[in-house]
Amino acid sequence: MSEIPIYFFIGKGGVGKSTTSALTAVHLASTGRRTLLVSMDPAHNQCDIFGMRFSGKSRAVAPNLAVREIDAEYWIRRYLKETRNHLKRTYAYQSAFNLQDHFNVLQYAPGLEEYALLLAFENTMQAADGQDAIVFDMAPTALSLRFFSLPSISLVWLDELLKLRGTICEKKEIISKIKMGACEFETDRVRKKLDELIQSHARLKSRFMSPKTHVNLVLNNDRLSLSEARRIARRLADIGIDITRIVVNKMGPEETTDDIAETFSVQQLSILPLVPGGILGLSNLQRVVATHCDVFSAIARSGR
Repeated sequence: MSEIPIYFFIGKGGVGKSTTSALTAVHLASTGRRTLLVSMDPAHNQCDIFGMRFSGKSRAVAPNLAVREIDAEYWIRRYLKETRNHLKRTYAYQSAFNLQDHFNVLQYAPGLEEYALLLAFENTMQAADGQDAIVFDMAPTALSLRFFSLPSISLVWLDELLKLRGTICEKKEIISKIKMGACEFETDRVRKKLDELIQSHARLKSRFMSPKTHVNLVLNNDRLSLSEARRIARRLADIGIDITRIVVNKMGPEETTDDIAETFSVQQLSILPLVPGGILGLSNLQRVVATHCDVFSAIARSGR
């Protein structure tokens, strides 16, 4: 089964990621592609853009177009509950080690927010049957970069943890595998869980680097926006993720992209002009898409 094309929109706060992702989703839907627009930004601006309330359940807003809003707190609670249950099953003797205290501390662990977004992303992709494209309106820069980096970082840790677990099993002479005829079964629940996590994060890393994954960097034509765009591009390149397209949003009629073109390839650039008063409501989104169809066609067909 072929991968569904996905479109991420990232960039500095206030540059217009939410509007640009909404416009792209409207364009994709207008071409007959069943499109899901997913708000991963805690600010959830899509409800203001479309003038509708959204939730964790996809809501249809136009032919071929639905919108879903990710509640990071829900996914954090779900992760903590699943972790608690797993530890209780693995360590039935938990009372001897007072694991309840560790459960209470776990909810304050760093990295929970980006891990929650990763869980929500996985859930979205697993439930994507019937979709032709998925557009992700991403969180502000710092959280988005941690989101994209998490699979690569986690794989480093998990690989070392798996080696450590093997050493522990050898030192304590723990029998973690049993044979039944020609079959061998893994009975060490910790090692089994580590293997599952390694496979999961390897799939996520591969998906982020897939040719069907398009990372669009949105910026405005100002120094601060360009500086942050450079940092984003460098950070993503460090983990093997390339920027697919640069979307220069809110471009004034007298402005040029000379400075931006010095940093990024001209072939990567898409220009969206400043729309006085902003773009609110489905009819206005459709009007802008129709006016600048060439821009959104370029974004939709972009690939690496």
